[in-house]
Amino acid sequence: MVGMSVTLGKLRKFIVGFALLAMALTACSNNPPAGEATPTLDENAATPTASEPTPTPVPAAVVVNGERIPLAWYESELQRYLLAQETAGTPVTDAAAAGQMVLDDLIDQFLLAQGAQEAGLSVSDEAVQAKIDALAAEVDLPAWMAQWGYSDADLFSLLRLQMLAALQRDQIAAAVPENMEQVELRQVFAYTAEGAKNAKLNLDSGGDFEETAYTYDPTTGGYLGWVPRGYLLIPAVEEVAFSQPVGIYSDIIESEIGYHIVMVLDRGEHPLSSDARLTLQHKAVADWLTARRASSSIENLVN
Repeated sequence: MVGMSVTLGKLRKFIVGFALLAMALTACSNNPPAGEATPTLDENAATPTASEPTPTPVPAAVVVNGERIPLAWYESELQRYLLAQETAGTPVTDAAAAGQMVLDDLIDQFLLAQGAQEAGLSVSDEAVQAKIDALAAEVDLPAWMAQWGYSDADLFSLLRLQMLAALQRDQIAAAVPENMEQVELRQVFAYTAEGAKNAKLNLDSGGDFEETAYTYDPTTGGYLGWVPRGYLLIPAVEEVAFSQPVGIYSDIIESEIGYHIVMVLDRGEHPLSSDARLTLQHKAVADWLTARRASSSIENLVN
């Protein structure tokens, strides 16, 4: 997330994901590089005596739950992101927005890592090395690291954190059940208000819902299948779908993409489709991060 026998997709994965995660992992370390003050804030640390000079804290981009994320790490990651976008042929035109995106992603990854550690999850050195070996089998690793500015220590640290954050994401995603309450839906969809009014008039006059739906969508007949809460992209349609009696069609629902008339064909507990479960898993991670941010102390020193 190009060359040197690695695909653009893998490049983005390594450049964007690795660098962000590397910053967070280093911030969690209890062993800062020589000559640097530790980025970890410890309220219980002993106060230095007059003979013990207080180390100067490394300038921070953000402080997350007492952990300092050095400004230099954020700036390096931003430059890698900009370079990756340039390489992909999509140069960034809004530097401020890009900077905020990188910072937000950094905070999210750091929160995931903290959550994993609190849950007792860990990643062994052997597992990290196995990932590095796998990467080295796909690319000219020394050349790739030189191009994107990674040292051996950076790569090892960022891979560890990526794996740690992935464990937390997987744990959140696994909590989404394979079965849940769903509704089986069909809709009549029209792009214009006039088309929707004509469809509603036909239905009110006794027209068959499925036949009417096929008139407007000859391919699928407006069949949406079984859907759980949180899966539909249009909240107004979802609200009606989960409140409408079975076998009764709704009034016209206006959305940003057009006009909908929805009928619930059935409801009950039903296995999630692979796409629906993946969507709900992504939503679960996003909701976890939202809640985590709300309960965390995050001091943004960049903006």
